[in-house]
Amino acid sequence: MNHSRLYSCSDAVFMSWVSQSVNLIKEEQSRFTDFSVFFTSERIQEIEVLYAEANTIPSDKVFIDIQAQATENINTCVEECARFYQSCKFDIETVFPNKKHIWNQFGFNDYEAARKSGRAMFMFYSDFILIANLHKQAMTESAWTEETYTKIAELKDKLKMNMDQQTKCRVDRGRATDDRVVCLNKIYEKLAKYMKAAKIIYADNQEMLRWFKFPVTSKGSKEESTELETQEDMA
Repeated sequence: MNHSRLYSCSDAVFMSWVSQSVNLIKEEQSRFTDFSVFFTSERIQEIEVLYAEANTIPSDKVFIDIQAQATENINTCVEECARFYQSCKFDIETVFPNKKHIWNQFGFNDYEAARKSGRAMFMFYSDFILIANLHKQAMTESAWTEETYTKIAELKDKLKMNMDQQTKCRVDRGRATDDRVVCLNKIYEKLAKYMKAAKIIYADNQEMLRWFKFPVTSKGSKEESTELETQEDMA
């Protein structure tokens, strides 16, 4: 869904700021309650619940590490497929001496391109097992056994499994990010009420007021005052 962030900083920075702001608001609760009956203790509890929910969602770094491992598994499997295919080439050349058109059916002319990615190798092995079965009689009479065919299928399936795991990780990462942003956006909207009220409550206390501003990092450029103007008036 790729929800846009309402806050102008990274998720990590915003979550750290939320934690500090909630503690500060709880300390100053009476000031907000005196300002408006809108600011009940239940309001800040709602934010704490959302904050706890956001903390249960794995960070992007977790998925980056998982995805890196999945990519490494694919690369390892591609190399394993390549080594086994190279061992098969000797038997193919022996069974079909000087028959380059048959060698190419087995992928001799496509092998180098297949080594460039997991997807390319998977497609290569899909064709490899198809052609191997097409020439099964000749290959089993002179060189291969059923174990060879089983190995080809196993390597193809193993590569597909690793690719599926990588895809799942990417999908899970996107969903987690989306869920986290939705949760943090809700917190932003609720805290915006406090930030807006603080401008009035602490109008004569600039030292305190500076703690009631949304964080802005290099990932965002909107000024806090502009942010607040976009919020609805307190109900």
